[in-house]
Amino acid sequence: MSTGVRGELLAAEKLVEHGWSVALPVDAPTFDIICVKGKLNRRIQVKTTEGLKNYEGRSPHYQFQLGRGLHSKFRYSKGEFDFFVCVALDTPRFWVFPFDDISTLTMKIYDATERYSRYENAWQLLESDRQT
Repeated sequence: MSTGVRGELLAAEKLVEHGWSVALPVDAPTFDIICVKGKLNRRIQVKTTEGLKNYEGRSPHYQFQLGRGLHSKFRYSKGEFDFFVCVALDTPRFWVFPFDDISTLTMKIYDATERYSRYENAWQLLESDRQT
C-alpha cells in the first residue's frame, strides 16, 4: 500500500472518531476525502510523510510536499478543497490546516518550535464557520 493511501486511511479513521461521515472518492482530482457532519461538508487534501527527516546539521523535522504534480510541484488553487491534513506515519501524528493558512509548497514541522503546534490534532477547525 502506498504512503499516500496509508495517510488517507489514517486521516479518514480520525475523522470518523470525531463524528464525521467519510467518503474517499475514486477519481476526485484535487481532494482525497470528503467528510460530512450535520450541515457541514469539507474537502480534504491529505499529505503524508513516513517519518522524521534527520539530515546532518539540521534539526529533525517532518516534511510535507503540499503541491500537486509528481516531479514539478504546482500550487493548488483556492476553492479546490478546504483543508490540508498532514499525516506522519511513524507516530502517527496529524496536523489540520485551513487552505488559506498555507502559503508554501514544502512544509517543515520541527518539534523544537511552536510554529505549527496549534494545528496538531486541530480537528475542531473543520467545524469552524471560517470558510476557505
